[in-house]
Amino acid sequence: MNAATLLQQTLHLVGKDLRREIRTREVLTTTVSFAILLVVLFAFAFYREVETVSLVFPGILWVALIFTGTLTISRTFHHEAQADTLRALALIPGSTTSLYLGKFLVNLLFVSVFVAILFAFLVLAFAVEIGPLLWIHALNLVIGTVGFVAVGTLVVAMLVRSDLREVLLPLVLYPLLIPLLIAGVMNTRALMEGASFDEVRPLLQAMIAMDLVYAILGVWLFRWVLQALE
Repeated sequence: MNAATLLQQTLHLVGKDLRREIRTREVLTTTVSFAILLVVLFAFAFYREVETVSLVFPGILWVALIFTGTLTISRTFHHEAQADTLRALALIPGSTTSLYLGKFLVNLLFVSVFVAILFAFLVLAFAVEIGPLLWIHALNLVIGTVGFVAVGTLVVAMLVRSDLREVLLPLVLYPLLIPLLIAGVMNTRALMEGASFDEVRPLLQAMIAMDLVYAILGVWLFRWVLQALE
């Protein structure tokens, strides 16, 4: 398959999922509601502990990201599984790569939007001083989100036929993300303490390397996952 055909198939799949979401708003409604609930709970739990905000904020931010992201990606192949169209999609030449990339891009778009909303709410709720370090915080979150979505899209596909997929998803997904999440939390904590870009650059580079590994393995393993589902 040439690059033009791959791009066309990928964009078609992305457009299909976006049109469905615009029509139903099922992911938007559930995820935004859940994100707001998390922010409210965390704010009421820690709103008096001003002196410990720099200690608890990194963990709260990434825990909220993980939970919100998991809720978002959990329905990645829901409609295809219900309509039993995964097998038909797998028979299209080159569809394994385009299907993974399409779902990856849709999930990345959704999770990125929700993470941006979540980050803004948490910053306001905890009165965190971001200032000129905002772009580094954003870069750290984007890199973490890319790796999360790359692994999550593959794991959701692996569990799409399982009756216990909602239970198994975090059990399988979270251990795979431990190195990426630890690096993300450490960067956020360092930035909260006033670290410069040069000080967090090594961990950012390590996170980018992990993202590349996750993405390459996701594309490579996805075809075997689809074959196992047939």
